[in-house]
Amino acid sequence: MKYSCNMIRDLLPLYADRVCSEESREIVAEHLSDCADCSAILRRLQCTEIEAALREEKTSILRRQAQRLRRRSALAGTVIACIFMIPILICLIVNLATGAALGWFFVVLTSLLLAASVTIVPLLVPEKKFFWSSCSALVCLLLLLGVCCLYTRGDWFLVAATAVLFAASIGIFPFVARKEPLRSLLGRKAGLISALAGTVFFVLMLLSIGGRTAAPFFGSVALAVVPPLLILAWVIFLLFRYPRCGKAVKAGTCCIVCGVFAFFAERLIYRLLGTHVSGPAFSPLIWNAATVDGNVRWLVLLGACLAGIILIVIGLVKGRRREK
Repeated sequence: MKYSCNMIRDLLPLYADRVCSEESREIVAEHLSDCADCSAILRRLQCTEIEAALREEKTSILRRQAQRLRRRSALAGTVIACIFMIPILICLIVNLATGAALGWFFVVLTSLLLAASVTIVPLLVPEKKFFWSSCSALVCLLLLLGVCCLYTRGDWFLVAATAVLFAASIGIFPFVARKEPLRSLLGRKAGLISALAGTVFFVLMLLSIGGRTAAPFFGSVALAVVPPLLILAWVIFLLFRYPRCGKAVKAGTCCIVCGVFAFFAERLIYRLLGTHVSGPAFSPLIWNAATVDGNVRWLVLLGACLAGIILIVIGLVKGRRREK
């Protein structure tokens, strides 16, 4: 044979994985046609039974471990649920024994349901724990508010419910939208739907507050203040979400937008209220009660514009470097 077995056996792993050069492959193939020992070694290298057995054993171990963890979680959830049942039964027995109304019993019941939604539900639900825990906690919180409102004979439930839904749409829904099953359902529209939900619940909260308050000027002030704030929030969201530019450029643009809004917001609101207000004067060398407001607003505008320009320049420079 032209080449020794030791040299061919060094090439056999590369030959078996089909990563050697064509010249080496021809040399190994020619040697294997005449050498039974090297051919047997190649067959052992190409045998995948051991690898398949190891992979199956690994999968089996992981499956058994997951089942053990699920059983332990279910046991812990059952124990906690039994503990939660004790105060519920005590409250029910006391209510029935004293002949009192069941109002505060339902308050205790819904309170414990709210606690169970963040303790028992994650233990009992095998998948999508964050999604189901968040949804159950939100529903239980609304039930608790509704029971408290009925028990106290109040008319504040709509205000509290819309406030809770608005807070959930801002603080919880963006994270829930990234989890299954909403992630596959909403896709890339999750951010837009979160912003729309926050806007809708914010408007509903203001309407419910306006319907409950007796202040005659609430509607006019709300119509003057809320639209500019919503427009600012949507402009910032759209700037960060859709333009295909660097983060520094987006941050710089938002700095400029916020600085301009802070400078002109008061004039815009007063204009919507039907009152004319002159622009703030800039007197950097004179600081007293008459000039401090105008000086601060001018400094905020100039500082925001300067910071925004710096961030935009940094973002453009980094973008050019990445392109090169």
